[in-house]
Amino acid sequence: MFNNLILENIAAFQQLQWQQHERLNLIIGENDCGKTHLLKLLYGIARSLEDYQKRGNNDPSLSWQEVLADKLRWIFQPPALELGKLVHKGKSQLSVNAHINDDINLSFSFGEKTTRKILKFTPHFIAITTPINALFLPPKEILTVMDAIEATRSQLEIIGFDDTYLDLIKALRLPVSRGKLHQHLKTAVELLDEQMGKGQIEVEQNEFMFKRGHEKYTMSQTAEGIKKIGILNRLIKNRMLKPGSILFVDEPEVNLHPKAIVALVDIFFLLAQAGIQIYLATHNYFVLRRFEWLARKHNEPIGLCSLFRSPKNGVLAEFYNLRDGMPSNPIIDVSIELYEQNVILDFET
Repeated sequence: MFNNLILENIAAFQQLQWQQHERLNLIIGENDCGKTHLLKLLYGIARSLEDYQKRGNNDPSLSWQEVLADKLRWIFQPPALELGKLVHKGKSQLSVNAHINDDINLSFSFGEKTTRKILKFTPHFIAITTPINALFLPPKEILTVMDAIEATRSQLEIIGFDDTYLDLIKALRLPVSRGKLHQHLKTAVELLDEQMGKGQIEVEQNEFMFKRGHEKYTMSQTAEGIKKIGILNRLIKNRMLKPGSILFVDEPEVNLHPKAIVALVDIFFLLAQAGIQIYLATHNYFVLRRFEWLARKHNEPIGLCSLFRSPKNGVLAEFYNLRDGMPSNPIIDVSIELYEQNVILDFET
């Protein structure tokens, strides 16, 4: 799990120092503030370590920086898939330092002319003693277009759907397994089942179907919200989400009713209680308020990374803990403004 992160001159960020990471971390900010960039960078680092751990056992000649370079290229998909295009505009070089678990302190850097190789990195050899498992849930629904994504990425290597989608598809393909779940995960599954009306997303002849009672629907016939909730349900049941995993979620509120959004927030809180580290980017008032309520009610730390643009210094960040209450931010400010406008209108009419 991540403990801290220091960035210089990468994508939208000239500098970011995120020193204290919690089990549950929220990222907010207006459009074009780098929320998804930050999620993808964290995911790319974690996933490169996971892939290195798996592939290195079969190929000792494979280095972590090779896996990382390939992962960053296919996650961010910069022009011509050149790494140097990730360097902040007007700067010559980027650098990243990250501390993960208790045994991995890594850093890397490369310049604006870098194409495919990362030459500056430490350590030169990474011994990973704790298994790393990372998953990314994008805002777009993928179950309907899984075959198309796999064809364009795995077979043709066409730019479009990035590796967060491809990795998720591979995870979803794994069969559901039986056995005892962590109590918090078991409760999360029960809540997810309830949101799906006791239905299940299952695989039938290599095709995903939604089944509820005697009814059966293809993914194109299934509601977007059901598919989003169903993905999370399946990842818990096939043990891809388990204690020790790192989960990255981009705008989970998309296509969900406010009631389902609140239930989903409760589920993410349970996942964190089960030992899963979560990074979640959102624009949603209900998401933010529910997490604040959970943090204060249970006296649990929930980190808030609030991003904003500076005219001179690119994107900057302020860090808070929702256990201490809700700080001023654009999501809350707009909600208050709309409420006040309605109050004024009531008096005027």
